[in-house]
Amino acid sequence: GWIKGYGHATWIKDYNGLSSCYGSRFKLTHIHAVDIDITSGGCKYFDGLKHVVYIDLSDCVNIDDSGLSLICKNCWDTLEHLNIAGTSVSINGFELINEFKALQTLKYGKKLVTKNVSRHEKVIKKFNEGNFKDIEVVD
Repeated sequence: GWIKGYGHATWIKDYNGLSSCYGSRFKLTHIHAVDIDITSGGCKYFDGLKHVVYIDLSDCVNIDDSGLSLICKNCWDTLEHLNIAGTSVSINGFELINEFKALQTLKYGKKLVTKNVSRHEKVIKKFNEGNFKDIEVVD
């Protein structure tokens, strides 16, 4: 995975030494965790991340509703971009998306739609009443 912090223009791949270099001054803003072995339980570490604006969890199959709930709990007012395509988030978790107040772009998987058409339509209708700029359904 890669991360980016406030005031940093480039992605950081080796972030194990960040705490020793920056301490509490590093403000995590971007998380690119595509197709890695992150679990919903690992999302408990989102606690205290109050500056995150971008999260890409595409193809992280171990992320489910409980993981998305933990992300929502901590990033509900800052998150602008979310990609949950290829995760195990169900329609129940998908409904949590409306809790993200700053969300502008969303990508999610087609299987979420085809299994729950009516509930999906209700969630999308509510999205369209908000600040969304881009919604993309991917395979």
